[in-house]
Parts: sequence; C-alpha cells; structure tokens
Amino acid sequence: MDKIIMDTAGFLAGLENAFPRVYTTEEVIQEVKDSFSRQNLNMAISSGKISIFKPKQSSVKEAMNYIRQVRDNTLSKADVSILALALELRPCLVLTDDFSLQNVLKSMGIEYRSVKAKGSVNDVKEFQYVCEGCGKVYKHKVNECEVCGSAVVKKSKRR
Repeated sequence: MDKIIMDTAGFLAGLENAFPRVYTTEEVIQEVKDSFSRQNLNMAISSGKISIFKPKQSSVKEAMNYIRQVRDNTLSKADVSILALALELRPCLVLTDDFSLQNVLKSMGIEYRSVKAKGSVNDVKEFQYVCEGCGKVYKHKVNECEVCGSAVVKKSKRR
C-alpha cells in the first residue's frame, strides 16, 4: 500500500519512521502530547516523512454521512479528519487502534490495521444509546436520560 494514514496511535507507537512517507492531519498532530513521541514526530516532520493535510469540506461532509449511518457520535474531530483524508487518498491503509474509527472505515470500504490493540473490527456495527435505568433508546448520544435521569450508554445494535 503506497498511502499510509496514521492516527494518534501510530505516532505514539513511533511508527512514523517505519514507512517512507505517512499522511495525517493537523488535528492528529495536536493530539500527540508526550515529549518522547512529540520529539520523534517533529524529527519526522522536519525530514519530510510526514505529509500533513487539511481535508476538503466536501470530504468531511461525506465522512459525517458515514458516521451518521452507523450512529456513532463518539468520534473526535481528529477521527473525522482521518476519515475525510482516507476518502481523499483512496486507496490507502489507515493505522488506528480506535475501534469506533475502524468501524466507520469498515463501512466505507477502506483498509485499516490496528497498531497495538489486539484485534480489530470485523463487522460494521450500528450504535444506539440506551438508558441504564429505564431502557429508553436514543438515536444520538445524550449523557442523561430525559425520562429518569440515569446515565445513557452506547451499545451496538444488530444490523
């Protein structure tokens, strides 16, 4: 695979130097905080091994459509930016340990691999949000049930 896209897990694992070139977004770069990983990242950026992209707004909208299809409202801006970049750089391989991100990539038909996590998403899952107290089901993420006030948790829904 010529185009390797990395999310934060790839940089925290130090994989940026394992490939001739990797692609990512500014949102991911901002998530790399620890000094060791940041130092390696800065060296790879200055040597030209990392290409940092800002995905087009149309790609972000397309990524959001896929996210809505699986009803997973837990993805970060960095995750959305990786999805949008993957749409733009097809065919590509995305390195991520984020199972929610893997789930959306699977629904998009984009190849991915785990970095350190054991296993990966095998089947696309659709999610719903269920109150732990009364069982009310929500299509979108809410923190507290409007009926009983209990916590609402994300659960996979059978497709």
